[in-house]
Amino acid sequence: MPRVPSIIMKAAREFLGLSQDDVEAVFGMSRKTIQRMEKNMDVSEHYASALQRFYEEQGITFVPPADGRGWGMFNANTIDSVQSLNRLIDIPATKRKRASGAISPTQGDGRDGDA
Repeated sequence: MPRVPSIIMKAAREFLGLSQDDVEAVFGMSRKTIQRMEKNMDVSEHYASALQRFYEEQGITFVPPADGRGWGMFNANTIDSVQSLNRLIDIPATKRKRASGAISPTQGDGRDGDA
């Protein structure tokens, strides 16, 4: 199969409902490498192939151009439920970026515990 274009790799990640931070946490590839790949910057074939295989293992099937049509993809995880975008059970919360302005568990909410 020809190398999957960067925009299709980004679409695959999003189709799985994953952020770049999620992929970094689960797969171990640095977020910077993922960003470079998605921006069509120079990345080694090894990294591009590894990330493509990761997405395929998570249920994505890449469909190369044929019969005058462009790239496509299928997400096998949505067969039983459109809500089930990926097979990942757990993404380590410690690796996910907090929403801006979120209160960390150690900060508390300013109350003293007496309601």
